[in-house]
Amino acid sequence: MSDNGSESDRDGVSVPAGSVIITTTQMYDELRAVHQVVTSTKSALDRIADSVTDARSDVADHEARIRALERSRWAIGGAATLLGAGLSQLVQAMGKG
Repeated sequence: MSDNGSESDRDGVSVPAGSVIITTTQMYDELRAVHQVVTSTKSALDRIADSVTDARSDVADHEARIRALERSRWAIGGAATLLGAGLSQLVQAMGKG
């Protein structure tokens, strides 16, 4: 330690006590690590986006199928009502004759 409260590192540079020295190699390594995390996160988000798109198309398909079933249910119910009324009239007509 020197007389002004600073220490020297191995390169002879005066560094205040308690300081941290970060080299460009350490910065580069950290930058690469962050890059890998960002790339991994982007890949995960892309997969999630694909899943959401697939889910939306599934919902749209199910919605179309439900609408078709609802339409056919009402059509079948109407046809059954007409058929019942027609058969009732036919039975009444046959009973009078």
